[in-house]
Amino acid sequence: HIIPNMGTPAGPQLEFVGSIKKEFKLPVFHAARINDVATTRYALSENMLDMVGMTRAHMADPYIVSKIISGKEERIRHCVGIGYCLDRLYENGDALCAQNPATGREKKIPHLITKGSGKSKKIIVIGAGPAGLEASRVCAERGHEVILLEANDRVGGQLILAAKVERRKEIIGIVDWLFNEIKSLNVKLRLNCLADFENVVSENPDIVIIATGGIPNTNFFNKGNNLVISSWDILSGNVKPKKNILLFDDNGQHPGISCCEFLSTLSTNLEYVTPERTIAPDVGGTNYPAYLKKLYKNDVLITLNHRLIEVKKNNLGLNTVLYNEYTDSNIERSVDQVIVEHGTLPLDELYLELRDYSTNRGEIDLEELLNGKPQTLNKNPENNFKLFRVGDAVASRNIHSAIYDSLRLCKDI
Repeated sequence: HIIPNMGTPAGPQLEFVGSIKKEFKLPVFHAARINDVATTRYALSENMLDMVGMTRAHMADPYIVSKIISGKEERIRHCVGIGYCLDRLYENGDALCAQNPATGREKKIPHLITKGSGKSKKIIVIGAGPAGLEASRVCAERGHEVILLEANDRVGGQLILAAKVERRKEIIGIVDWLFNEIKSLNVKLRLNCLADFENVVSENPDIVIIATGGIPNTNFFNKGNNLVISSWDILSGNVKPKKNILLFDDNGQHPGISCCEFLSTLSTNLEYVTPERTIAPDVGGTNYPAYLKKLYKNDVLITLNHRLIEVKKNNLGLNTVLYNEYTDSNIERSVDQVIVEHGTLPLDELYLELRDYSTNRGEIDLEELLNGKPQTLNKNPENNFKLFRVGDAVASRNIHSAIYDSLRLCKDI
């Protein structure tokens, strides 16, 4: 309540702050989820306060003031209240922004991308999730010709699914900003375009960046992998929820518990199962209270310390076997539907197909990457393009990691 995240109104304490100022006639400075210029103007014009604090807003975009002054207010990157910055602090990490990886890394990572001095390159980016959008943005800022290929009819990738949870719908703001940026930079976006070897190579690119993301990993337990569905199936609307549901979360991040919150608001009997000693251990301190509030309010049964090891059909639906490693014993549940969240596996078929035809064999020189130098590997000099992959096409991670992958690679192209 003190540090409100997404799912709460903008400036939720402004009315109270205004009443303080009215009664005491003192200069008032206030900061709490005031993350956009419109709310700031309203608070000042209504004499609710004298000075506005926009801490997280400036972590997302340190150039808010200069963009207002220069008439570029529409290009401000708005904080969406995801809480990644504070969650990291609570875990003894450095304060990083989920959507702006330059924040906290200013010595090595620039906030503003400058145009390169070399020859402009033709760059093909495949996949328009957060990693692909950021790669396209940064490469275009560097002065390159960028073609972005996306198999679906809209950009956003997994963030579209994350935004399906009503309380977290603001997360789509990350996509909106990146999309507006690539439009202003004249990136050539091709939707409903399933990239393959032929249509990539036929463009004669200098660089190909694979940002195809991942696919849900549902093949990790002993028996019955073909009987379960993923959290993606539910959030995308491809599969309708049934009455009695068991959701098994062995990922421990936002996707599983978000899907659980989404289901908890429907007319279902829902059990959340995890092998961990607490729910979603990688969800930080400013985020888990809102999840727990929803789950308890909607009577979700929470079962800790149990691992799903088997699913099989029975006369009524599905029978699940849950293993407790502390007691070395099993319990069983009979349900209508089993949903699993176990992260993603890289969707990397195209990357693997292109690898041997690239000059660098798809490799990244980590020393050059970490030192902020251009990639110079040239193992296949007879070929014409370099090949890289970013985001979940490498491994299952989070929004910040996907965007950071693209920024630190592409800023030196």
